[in-house]
Amino acid sequence: MTSDNRKISMNEELKEWAKEKHEELRKSDDSEDFSKKKPEGKCQICGEKTATSVCIKCGRSVCKSCYFKLIGVCKKCVPQDIAGKWDGSRTDWEKELGVEWVD
Repeated sequence: MTSDNRKISMNEELKEWAKEKHEELRKSDDSEDFSKKKPEGKCQICGEKTATSVCIKCGRSVCKSCYFKLIGVCKKCVPQDIAGKWDGSRTDWEKELGVEWVD
């Protein structure tokens, strides 16, 4: 699978996941509305970069690297396996092992 095909596949997964989870992420019965909250200080995930956004699910102030702008949530609020696919932090087993990885 080429790099371009992986990107297309990941983009399709992202679109599908966002469609399924959009309303669930924006509102749950016991959640607070963070849509008007302003980011403050350093990122509450990496602690290094200046926070530029607020997660709509948990209210953390986060930097661009720790935030998925398309859906408005931080890395901590997206399941780890999905976040790894989107941000490229998932191990490239194809490269590491020299074999094609099949999902």
